[in-house]
Amino acid sequence: MRVYRAALIGIGGFGAQHVNILKQLADEGSLRIVAFADPNVGASQRSFETLTAIGAVHYTDYAEMLTLHPDIDFVAIVTPIATHKPICIQVMRMGFHVLVEKPPAVTINDLDEMIAAQRKTGRLCQVNFQNTSGQAFQTLLERLRSGSLGKVEHVVGVGMWKRLRSYYDRTRWAGKLVSDGQYVLDGTFNNPLAHLLNNCLLAAGVGDGHESLPESVQAELYHVNDIEGDDASCIRTVMANGARVHFYAMLCHEANELPCITVYGTQGEAHWNYRNELTIRARNGEEKWAYGSSDLMRSMYLNLMEAIESMDKPLFSPIEACRSFVLVSNGAYESARAIHAIPGEFINEREEGSSTVRLLPDLSANMKFAAANRQLYSEYPFPWAVSTEPFSLEGYRRFELPAGMASN
Repeated sequence: MRVYRAALIGIGGFGAQHVNILKQLADEGSLRIVAFADPNVGASQRSFETLTAIGAVHYTDYAEMLTLHPDIDFVAIVTPIATHKPICIQVMRMGFHVLVEKPPAVTINDLDEMIAAQRKTGRLCQVNFQNTSGQAFQTLLERLRSGSLGKVEHVVGVGMWKRLRSYYDRTRWAGKLVSDGQYVLDGTFNNPLAHLLNNCLLAAGVGDGHESLPESVQAELYHVNDIEGDDASCIRTVMANGARVHFYAMLCHEANELPCITVYGTQGEAHWNYRNELTIRARNGEEKWAYGSSDLMRSMYLNLMEAIESMDKPLFSPIEACRSFVLVSNGAYESARAIHAIPGEFINEREEGSSTVRLLPDLSANMKFAAANRQLYSEYPFPWAVSTEPFSLEGYRRFELPAGMASN
């Protein structure tokens, strides 16, 4: 494989992780970082120094950067969520392949514009849902496609994490539904645990994000922190192939537990987790894989470069395969109609380090039981939970924030 020429847009925040991966690949001789664009490098001095030390040229304007470097092979876009669509579309129209951070877009109308631009330009667009690239998850998809578990009936995802108040104070859009007049929809499933939801949907669709789309969504959204978005959620999705996805998430747990997915088929079940481990129990007995820690984001870059080299090489996460994720995300807000504040009597708040944290002990103690029974929180039932109705996604093309939710 030849040495690829790469550029990066955005080095702040999570952009630092991309700088590290790109630097590793450059040191290995896989690529050369030609240039990077960021209007405010003062907040990311270490990344700035890393890039300039290896010869990457800094620009404040990404369009100028790409105009002056037409021989760049691909561009990584690591900017705030609401900017993904306009930047990604312009970069592809200028003739470059793209790796864009997740989620690729906030609304289905924005995502469909990006997909249309990708198809028209013929450029590759990889979405950095890096948990799709792990060997354990890829093995799971292969086994599901081969019918090892029979027909997939249910997929259950559970994510229980803790986020301090400082997490929501780190940037102006954190925990917001709308920031600076643009949708961000920052909450459990659209940002920190987006990988979990995305992988659930891929498993339910037997790895085919193009064909097996969601038909309906029923969701309950809550918060214990003083935020617009949710920090506790549950989502039930019915897929076009009949499989059901049951997603449970919280950012107000007492610790950070390992997110996991259980797949139930007519002839067995499988268990996958973020540690890149997989267990399958089927008619032929039990099999286990423990691939250990792997650099998933590095795999996403290598996969993109391989696909540029050979256009028949499939991407781990092409943008058109993300429609299920964005549809379910949008549908969750349409179904919930409101994000309910959990009463203070159910919340524990304490100091932690230089910040504070709010916990929801009732959900921490019982979420796994609700998940095991595939119940929404109102069905469990939790005393603070509010029931909702399913929302049909048939012909759904445009998202508008429900009137019952905050917007500013």
